[in-house]
Amino acid sequence: MSTVEVSAPSGRPVASHTRALATEPFAVEGAAAQVRATKAPQTRSGRWWELHPRSIRVVAAAALLAGGVYLGYRLLESGRGVAPVPFALLCAVELYNFVSLAFLAFYGWTVAEPTRPPATPGYRVDVFVTTYDEPAEILEATLAGCAAMRYPHVTYLLDDGRRPELAELARTWGARWITRPDNAHAKAGNINHALASTSGDLVFCLDADHVPLPDALDATVGYFDDERVGLVQSPHDFYNQDSVQHYGVGRHEQSLFFEVVCPGKDRHNGVFWCGSAALIRRSALQSVGGVSTETIAEDFHTTAKMHRLGWVSRYHDEVLVQGLAPLDLDGYLLQRDRWARGNLAVLRLPESPLSRRAGLALRQRISYAGNLFAYGAGAARLALIALLVSTLAGGVLPARMSVAALLVLWVPWTALAVTASAALSRGHLRLSEASHYTLLTSEIFTRALRCAFVPSRTTFKVTPKAGADTAGWRALGRLRVVLVLGAALALSVVWRALGTASVLPARPLPLWAALVAMVLGAWELVRISRSARTVARRTQRREHVRFDCLVPASVLGEGDGAARAVARVTDVAVSGIGLVAPHAVGPGEVLRVEFSLEDHDGRGLPVSATVRVRSSRPEPGGGWRLGTSIVESDPESHEHIVRYCHVAYPYARLRVPAPAVRAPLRAATAASAAGHRTLARAFGRSRQPVPGAGLEPARPRGQRLLRPPRLPFRHPGRYVACRARRPAERDYRRSTRPG
Repeated sequence: MSTVEVSAPSGRPVASHTRALATEPFAVEGAAAQVRATKAPQTRSGRWWELHPRSIRVVAAAALLAGGVYLGYRLLESGRGVAPVPFALLCAVELYNFVSLAFLAFYGWTVAEPTRPPATPGYRVDVFVTTYDEPAEILEATLAGCAAMRYPHVTYLLDDGRRPELAELARTWGARWITRPDNAHAKAGNINHALASTSGDLVFCLDADHVPLPDALDATVGYFDDERVGLVQSPHDFYNQDSVQHYGVGRHEQSLFFEVVCPGKDRHNGVFWCGSAALIRRSALQSVGGVSTETIAEDFHTTAKMHRLGWVSRYHDEVLVQGLAPLDLDGYLLQRDRWARGNLAVLRLPESPLSRRAGLALRQRISYAGNLFAYGAGAARLALIALLVSTLAGGVLPARMSVAALLVLWVPWTALAVTASAALSRGHLRLSEASHYTLLTSEIFTRALRCAFVPSRTTFKVTPKAGADTAGWRALGRLRVVLVLGAALALSVVWRALGTASVLPARPLPLWAALVAMVLGAWELVRISRSARTVARRTQRREHVRFDCLVPASVLGEGDGAARAVARVTDVAVSGIGLVAPHAVGPGEVLRVEFSLEDHDGRGLPVSATVRVRSSRPEPGGGWRLGTSIVESDPESHEHIVRYCHVAYPYARLRVPAPAVRAPLRAATAASAAGHRTLARAFGRSRQPVPGAGLEPARPRGQRLLRPPRLPFRHPGRYVACRARRPAERDYRRSTRPG
């Protein structure tokens, strides 16, 4: 294995769906690389809040003050003459919500603009790609990204599955293959075994599905000029934008953590290793005896040990890797359950970051406490639903409160808490989105809480990242507790409504209390119903992500008399190609397709493949849209598709030229329009097969051309959803249709 070196790219035009604005204030500028990466997408209100940081702090302080006054009244005045158990439960839930807001304010009080330090040459970097049973096609994408990284490094494929075919795959992409005789301590043991066989100054840890961008090392090695830095973590991001944890293009359940919480932890030296996309100093790992093996949260535990010895951890707020998010609910809950059990188990160990014996500063202990405290959200949510059921069905008031106190104390606190949460989240997590994922994880997080107090026999289970999501209504079986409580709450609301109307003999409640409880119960039912509907209706039949492109292609049918036609490629994947052809082609027919893609450094990537048509339908703008699967391609074409999908495409999508001005955007739009006009002249608007050489005749006079895609960018960000003329041409989507 030789050191991989890739020269810096010359100035190539970025994809037309990437926006570059000179006024973008949240850019990450590289000193060595001539690129700029912008912040992740936000809601419009979140964007406004981020541009007004003083307003965020004012609202957060007002909410905490109002919450403190309200909780004081709740604890001192409202518990007289009520059942002690419901009262204690209500106080615990409301106290949990208040402390959660305080932690969010601690992290999000201020978020510094990310900057990229200069890439200091001379570091010896080892890249560790850990794998157990992941498919070779996932590993190939990661190795392609490693081969494209510019900073000199050596890539190692750490194969705990001991699969000989991966040795050849590693050699193909210039990596070294390392195995071990057993699988002791799972991923932690795999890394420790590789540490003994390598000698680099820095170790870049990647999960099997995390594909690094070409400048991943350039962005992070400069932090290690400070000899105290032992770890640099970067965000986790995903190229399957339709996973179960995504709620928008570029926005997913972990967005709040990586965009608000981690920058806040960076201020307090509380950033911990998140398993992947982290660059670690070898001497720091060796000082704590290697990667920790006592728990299944080896990353969290190892960082706690490093902080105990005085090492500094940093967070680089720029996407440097693209991974695969869990495809279905089972994989999502499996991953979150492992995180919760492993992290909470650290509390029982001598290295517990909350213990004074850990030797951490107060701000570091608070930083760790906030992350562990978040695992109580599920229990608090289930307890709140149970309280509503007991109040509505049994007529048991958990507290006594006058209407005046409700209006003066509870209403302002609730309104300010919701506003402060939205402000501190900066548009990376809406209230409805937070509610949805809290309901999904409530059962597993509640079960995991016991791991903080009693030992639990847990094993490391790899999160499945391949396949399709066909669970549909069957996935609702994973939400049994939530659905049972939801059904009980629905019956309770009906019971109380009929009891208030004197139709049923329900235990009496004050009218205003009954109305408030029914409104809260109905609102909770709406949120449960929406989450259940989202889970039940979700399905994804395509097993591979399709990556958009728009390039001309040459298509040749079977047979000696087949004519060559001009088509266009609309998306590609390692398993198939999407085409728009000038004439109809039936399913099952075999075609020879030739076209050229563009690498991240501007070089051409010619592709020649034999494909089988899986679906065919007429296009509204003319021609026929074909869904095809690749039957045969030469090794070079296969590698070129992999490089485009997992290196060139995300690099163009996530990076824009450093001198970002509006003129390039207009130029890109004009170029896109010109390309559409060129293809339109070949296709025309006829849906009929083309005779002769397969080329379309000249466009009839007065007939409209295919329109270029519109570019109304909703939010500036790393990901910009380009609304095309047809929904099927939207960016970052995987079609659910066959083929």
